[in-house]
Amino acid sequence: MQNQPNKNVFDSKTIIVMVSVALVYFGWQSYLGKKYPDYNKPKSTNVSTDTSKSLDKNTSANQTVVESVHSQVAPSDLSTVEKTISFASEKVSFDITSQGMGLKNFTVNQYQDKEKNKIKLGLSDSQSLFSMHLNSIPGPLNFDVVQESPGNFVGIAKVGGMTIKRELKFNSETSSFKSTITINNPTEDVKKGVSILIPEKIQASQSKSFLFPSYSHQDFFIGHSSKTESMNFSSAKEDFEKIFENTKLISVGSQYFTALVFDQSAISPEVKVSAEVASKTALAELTYKPVQLANEMSFAEVFYAGPKAIDVLKSVDPELAGVIDLGFFEMIGQPLLYIMKAFHGWVGNWGFAIIMLTLMVRFCVLPFNLMSAKSMKAMQKAQPAIQALRDKHKDDPMRLNQEMMSTMKQHGANPMGGCLPMLIQIPVFFALYRVIGSSVELYNSPFVGWIHDLSAHDPFYVLPILMSVFMFIQQKITPSTMDPAQAKIMLFLPLVFSVFMLQLPAGLTLYMVVSTLFGIIQQYFIMRDAKVSRA
Repeated sequence: MQNQPNKNVFDSKTIIVMVSVALVYFGWQSYLGKKYPDYNKPKSTNVSTDTSKSLDKNTSANQTVVESVHSQVAPSDLSTVEKTISFASEKVSFDITSQGMGLKNFTVNQYQDKEKNKIKLGLSDSQSLFSMHLNSIPGPLNFDVVQESPGNFVGIAKVGGMTIKRELKFNSETSSFKSTITINNPTEDVKKGVSILIPEKIQASQSKSFLFPSYSHQDFFIGHSSKTESMNFSSAKEDFEKIFENTKLISVGSQYFTALVFDQSAISPEVKVSAEVASKTALAELTYKPVQLANEMSFAEVFYAGPKAIDVLKSVDPELAGVIDLGFFEMIGQPLLYIMKAFHGWVGNWGFAIIMLTLMVRFCVLPFNLMSAKSMKAMQKAQPAIQALRDKHKDDPMRLNQEMMSTMKQHGANPMGGCLPMLIQIPVFFALYRVIGSSVELYNSPFVGWIHDLSAHDPFYVLPILMSVFMFIQQKITPSTMDPAQAKIMLFLPLVFSVFMLQLPAGLTLYMVVSTLFGIIQQYFIMRDAKVSRA
């Protein structure tokens, strides 16, 4: 048997393969080194350098400035090192992040939620408030951020041949920001959109029962094309998305707190609002899409994050007062809100301010109630004659109507006398209802005894029960022209109202209790005067 010749392990084919692998390996490492300079560097979990700076004479001593660098991997760029600058004042605290130059961990220091934690706005653990994006690039822009003076932050981002400068000036008096974006040598990518984001976490409803509805809600408020629109996203059952053109104002938040962007640019932006039920997140995206480019382009906005206090919002800009959604009767609601604030200045308790406001409104509409009562008494007197006419002319509707009008005129009864006063009162009561239910001044404000928060429901349901009892008494002592079957059905109305008021804010229930009690006293004097006049 012949021995086969030994093959050389390092034949030409093997050498070619080895060289090819080496070239690919070292080429790939070189590519990674250029594209991701920090790719092979060890990543520390948290490297921070405290660079607290001295504050100038115009800054309060309790404001602090802390810069920290976190070796954190950004979604859009594995080499990105996030830099944050922390800022705190008496009212708010937040971190300015280099990723999008947005606000993280934005905390409203003067308010607490129902679990006694400080109020936080936005998504503290992911997307930041008011972060800036170029739609042509995934993820937020990466800025080199510095604090030039306390509350004045400047960031520079390089994208291709473009230089993007963003400046945020914080106003400690109003907790608002003046934002300016300047783009030098913009490319066609800018036409795809320059966006500012407002993310929000969808809070779980305090009550999901139809019988015990919760008053708490979260909404988008959009001012666009000379009109405003509100969209509730906290009660959304499925994902949704909607786009608004020519937007001036976009607000995201609850009935008590908000984060908003007020545009002041030459280009009118569009706004896309969306909500994802599964992830429990909502997002408003304000986008500028310029049609033409210039060597230098700029965009300007005002940011605000905090409580929906009407005086504070108006101090930022008068148009922001509309963020407090007082409904269709806002023209009535705003004066009522200022009157309630004036009463609080006198008595120092928001519960007593509500009582005083309710009594004031009831006295203002008292003349209309007296007109309604007078009309109802006249109608009662005319009822026997009207019933006789119905029996007599039941086959001739036209003749019946003529005779009925003549009979009511003889008795001094006006068929609209009972309805017209109520129609006049309805806008006032609806406006008052919205004012009390949307006033951040009532948030965590105590009344007396067991009521420690007028924006939360009565913990022992004393006020809803009182309202039900008072409504029942009012029904029993108020004359009615309804037939017995309708009257029996109406007896269940106090119970229904009481059930629906169980989860509503105690301030709203207090308003209903006082208003109903006033109605009982009013009806008592009306009936007493009627007895005296008959005697």
